[in-house]
Amino acid sequence: MIQEGKLGPFMSGYNYLLVETKLAEYLENLNVEGTTFRDAVILESSENKEYHSHKEVIIGQHFSFAEINGINLDGDRILMMDNQYVFVSPSLKEKLEKSEFGYLQFSEGLSEFA
Repeated sequence: MIQEGKLGPFMSGYNYLLVETKLAEYLENLNVEGTTFRDAVILESSENKEYHSHKEVIIGQHFSFAEINGINLDGDRILMMDNQYVFVSPSLKEKLEKSEFGYLQFSEGLSEFA
């Protein structure tokens, strides 16, 4: 952790995505294509604490803006553009919007390409 405060349930940055374990298990049960999960340890070095409340989402489908017209959005998918922007396919977005994870917010992204 680089700043003090409560851990968010969904944290993304350059080439990583961490989600709370409950969301990771939900996604695992959906068998999201090309996506795997592994336990994450978040270290708060100032307090010498470790948190084991999240999993890392390893996203198998990466693309650049130049490739946006050729990406496959069929089925349930998580995608990463330019190693930092996380997208989900329209079908996965629909499932997540109906799920218990109300903190997830979606903006228009790949919908126009579906």
